[in-house]
Parts: sequence; structure tokens; C-alpha cells
Amino acid sequence: MKKITIATLTIIVAAATFTWATTVRPMSVDRLTQLATTIVEAHVSQTWSEWDPAHTRIYTYTRLAVSKSLKGSQVSTILVKQPGGTKDGIREVAFGVRHFRSGEDAFLFLEPDASNDGAFRVVGLMQGNFLIGKTSNGKLMVSNGMPQVTVLNSRGQRGPYAGERMTLQELETSVTKAVAK
Repeated sequence: MKKITIATLTIIVAAATFTWATTVRPMSVDRLTQLATTIVEAHVSQTWSEWDPAHTRIYTYTRLAVSKSLKGSQVSTILVKQPGGTKDGIREVAFGVRHFRSGEDAFLFLEPDASNDGAFRVVGLMQGNFLIGKTSNGKLMVSNGMPQVTVLNSRGQRGPYAGERMTLQELETSVTKAVAK
């Protein structure tokens, strides 16, 4: 039996990682605002996963309490549907989708889900899903970056997707200006 070298193992792991990654074309805040019918700041209150009616795909549903609406109808709660999740012991992964966790706060660019079930989906996979967090000095920051995603630049070259990182106030200001255009 031949020994597997470290170099061979590294190539196999790198190929597997690249195969499972999602590649996106980055969207500006202006573009996300243009595409979204609803933009909210919200708090995750509940998440659960369900099979689709054909029992072939798993979707994760998240109910969020809306604290601020920047575009669209003024609502107190919103339901977001995302591909992937765990149901009946089966896990389905959708790379480029960051599922919500109970208790999180998020700034979301949303559009109605194509299934017309009353749920919304995030615009641009993770690009329209900004997690809100506090720095050690109490400043509210937002970020839509996530691992296992690469970006395709205007020259057709791939690179890691770090996402956008800014203060919550900067994002709110950018969206308010884009909505007013």
C-alpha cells in the first residue's frame, strides 16, 4: 500500500474545500438596497427547519422581531426562509447561506420568496445578511462576511470573500441615501 504524502493530502483537502465553496459577485449597499423590497433591523426570536412539500429539500425558517424598517412595509415581525438546515436527522448545507441563531440581531436586505408562502429570502445570499455585534467599547458593528465563499472580481478572478464591515450607523446612512435616490 502506498503512503499518502502531506502534499497529496493538502491537494485533496484544498480541492474539496474549493468544490464546496460558493462564488459570488459582490454587490454594493446601493445595489442591495435597489434589489430589496424590504430592509429591516431585527432580532431573531425563533428558528426551525422543515421539508419542502415534495420532501426533497430542507429549508430553515426564522421569525424575527423588527426593531426598525428602512424600506418596505412597517411590520412588527417578519419570516425569513433560507435553503438548508437539519430535519429528521438529515442535514442539508447551502454554502453562502448564514443561518440565524436565536438571540442574534441582524440588518437584512430582503425580497419575497419565490414560493409565495409569505416568507422572505435574503438578497444576494449572505451579502444581504449583516450580523450586528458590539465591539469591546460598545460600538455597534455589522458584517456580512462568512467562510467558504469566494468572490469573483470584474476581471474574472476568484479570491476570498471577507464581506463588508462597518458601523451600524454607516450602513443605516448608506441605505437611507440609497432609498432616497
